[in-house]
Amino acid sequence: MSFASIIGGATGFGTALIATPLMLLAGIDVTDVVIVNLVVGLATRIAAVIQLRAHVEWRRVGWLGGASLPGAWLGVLTVALLPVAYLKPAVGALTVLCGLALAIQPSGGPRPPSRPALSVAGFVSGYFGTTTSLNGPPVVLLLGRAKLPPMSFIADLAGFFVITNTLSLALLWIYSDVGLAAIWPMLVGCLVVGLIGNRVGIAIAQRLSVGTFRWGVIALVLAAGILTIVTA
Repeated sequence: MSFASIIGGATGFGTALIATPLMLLAGIDVTDVVIVNLVVGLATRIAAVIQLRAHVEWRRVGWLGGASLPGAWLGVLTVALLPVAYLKPAVGALTVLCGLALAIQPSGGPRPPSRPALSVAGFVSGYFGTTTSLNGPPVVLLLGRAKLPPMSFIADLAGFFVITNTLSLALLWIYSDVGLAAIWPMLVGCLVVGLIGNRVGIAIAQRLSVGTFRWGVIALVLAAGILTIVTA
């Protein structure tokens, strides 16, 4: 969890992508892994928002978060009707396409995303989140192609993840038998390690050049898509 949180802090996302296979290999139950990732992700993103609050564009974050709500509900309905095994390869392929699209930067300077673009990215991210837990790439693509500075990129993603992780935890609480009693010692340990790793990651991001940061994000998006396809 420490290494995963450092990567998440340095790029704004990807903690769960790295932590999930390692925790599963350690024999931790899938449901427990999801809960730990969501709780640790929520805590570290709240910490990131507090630390980078001067860089957050609240209207953009609010628009993305609001648009994710109907997508998340549609995802819940989809999972009830269609096995995740059919969804993961498609989502993985779309994530790889997001990474490739990020590598092709538009000409010109920074351009704030339009409201229709924010609505589409938020909706798709909400849908991906409740179907495969891979809710980052659509918003990463949108903010990356807008050429936001690294700290603004990380801050806006953090605000968005606070909204979507809270929503996902609420849905799990309502529609599944979520229990923390058996995993609270592990959860507390992961929270402490995750918060420390997140702070280290943000410190690293503040020292990275824009080019290095951008290619690190692209590599992580491509890895997320490929891993999703392989593990489907």
